Amino acid sequence: MANVFVYSMEDETASAHFGSAFDRGVELGTVLPSIRDGVQIESLRRFYPDGTCYVWGVPDRGDNRSTWNAMSEDDLVLGYRNRSIVSAATVLMKIDNPSLATALWASQAEGPLRLMSFFNKPHVGEVQIVPQMLGYLDQEFIGFTRLNPEKRENILRAFGSLEIFVRLGLRYDFPFNFRHSE
Repeated sequence: MANVFVYSMEDETASAHFGSAFDRGVELGTVLPSIRDGVQIESLRRFYPDGTCYVWGVPDRGDNRSTWNAMSEDDLVLGYRNRSIVSAATVLMKIDNPSLATALWASQAEGPLRLMSFFNKPHVGEVQIVPQMLGYLDQEFIGFTRLNPEKRENILRAFGSLEIFVRLGLRYDFPFNFRHSE
């Protein structure tokens, strides 16, 4: 069963990388030279036939590796900033590749963002977490975390699937002015 993971983008570095690598995407031609595995290269070409890929990474520190290891294809990943969900995407593939991380984001004080996940084109837009959503999401997230399984179950009971939750619960299928309000 698919899980839900949350990337916090509270710090300036994460926010700056969000726009380039996750929101607008990265040219596949920038990514492929740093990958040596032929299966991964072919998978990326198949996932991104238009040549633009969507990727995000976290450093290999603290609990990040165990959280990243728990992530699988088809899991939902939410971007979080300032008590709002700012993106939602589905995992297509994961790669642990420090040289690719450095090529994409240069060196970071906490180390390269080497634990990378590639996604489908994300839904992007600020959706404030309001009290009506607290059965599904926490008010605040720190770092890179896996959503509490009880909250994931609440989502599935209420919406039937994670995809419907993204489209209707987070209202990414609605114009911005019709989204949740307090």
